[in-house]
Amino acid sequence: MQLDSGSCIQGRVLVKNTGLKKIGKFKTEIITIKELEKGYNISYSNEYKTKKETKIAVIPVGYMDGFNLKNQRDSFSFKNNVLSVCMEIKKIFTRPKLRVNINGKDYNVLGRLGMYHTVIDITGTNDISVGDEVILNVVPLYTNINIRREYI
Repeated sequence: MQLDSGSCIQGRVLVKNTGLKKIGKFKTEIITIKELEKGYNISYSNEYKTKKETKIAVIPVGYMDGFNLKNQRDSFSFKNNVLSVCMEIKKIFTRPKLRVNINGKDYNVLGRLGMYHTVIDITGTNDISVGDEVILNVVPLYTNINIRREYI
């Protein structure tokens, strides 16, 4: 089965800690695998530079598809504005890793997301190939309307 950019099975839980499980998945496939030498720049503004020889996989999904988009904070109240500033300061010191799942294992995304693609670090693995399924966490409300949906 060939997927141009991905397919999305939607569902969401509005209240946390209810014992309910997430039912929505965003699936796509690896389109390219490459070996990059040490010092190779990846993503917009060369945000990431490889520290060693790195094996990467590329998937045809980016922020245009809704990957890594989140709810924006309410900026109407003073309390929320203060909270927003604190959270932005925290981001300076702790950079959360964006991850995807390939063949049951989680892998880190390298650099910034592209508009239409994402680069994944698969260094040290030999059991991943072009066409393997990749599962991403997305917020269904922000998933691009052109992504094919399957309801089960």
